Amino acid sequence: YLDLYSGPEFIIHFKYSTILNVTYVTMFYGAGLPILFPIAALSYLVLWATERWGLAYTYEMPPAMDDRLTKNAITLLSFSPLLFLLNGYWMLSNK
Repeated sequence: YLDLYSGPEFIIHFKYSTILNVTYVTMFYGAGLPILFPIAALSYLVLWATERWGLAYTYEMPPAMDDRLTKNAITLLSFSPLLFLLNGYWMLSNK
C-alpha cells in the first residue's frame, strides 16, 4: 500500500541546481538583457509553487539531512553579485 501511494522520492539537489542555474545566468547576462530579471522572478515563483504543491501532495516525506548542502548553495550564491558587477561593467563599457 505504501509503495503504491507514496509517490516519487524528493531529490533536493536538482532543486538547488535549478536555482543556481537561474541565478547565475541572470546575473551573468542581466546587465545586457534586463528582461532576465522578471523572467528569473517568474521562474522562482513557478518553482516555489510547484515544489510546494509537490511536497504537499505528491512526493514522499523528504529525508532528514544536515544543513551542509544549504550552506554550500548559499556560499555559491554569494559569488553571483560579484559576477554581475564584473560582467556588467565589461558589457556596459565595451564598445
